[in-house]
Amino acid sequence: MPRKLKNKTSAKTISAVKKLRNSLTAHRAAKKSSAQTPKKNTASSKTGTRKKTGGFHGGSYVTPKGNVSIGIPAFWTLRQTNDDLEVESPSRKTSVVVTAFQRENDVAKLDARQYLEHFLQSASMKGRADAGKSGPAHAQSRFRDPEGDHWQIEVLTNGDTLLLATLNSSLPPRSQEPRVGAEILATIRINGR
Repeated sequence: MPRKLKNKTSAKTISAVKKLRNSLTAHRAAKKSSAQTPKKNTASSKTGTRKKTGGFHGGSYVTPKGNVSIGIPAFWTLRQTNDDLEVESPSRKTSVVVTAFQRENDVAKLDARQYLEHFLQSASMKGRADAGKSGPAHAQSRFRDPEGDHWQIEVLTNGDTLLLATLNSSLPPRSQEPRVGAEILATIRINGR
């Protein structure tokens, strides 16, 4: 014959659980009824212009100083040195490296276009680089090196901090890993001033 156990749960705990359950049920019912009513298509200017980023599942990493953040997909490896952040794919055929530079007091504000141009002059490439967006705060370019690797370079700056982000892949640019690498580049942010 089964033995009866004494219920040690207090009435206070039971009522708290019931309140929580009732509020969740009410929330679900409200959500369901609002989903059934047709809504007008009124997209605000803020939501209509947002870029879709974060197509990968994972998290984000903020440097200890809190000045740089980057998205990290699940199963990709993150390494940080004093100067660089490196995010590497599971196959090790695609990687994103971010290097930060600080402006000295006597130097003019940092310009992303100048640093991208300087980088491309020293890069070993096959053919010419495809120029992308270019402005004082953000500049980008793509090229192929003589070994056949694909590169995407992005330079971000707020005038005081400059980030040089490079995506390097030995896979075709339309394959999964380089596309995820490009999404990682889109998540890189300079936080604060």
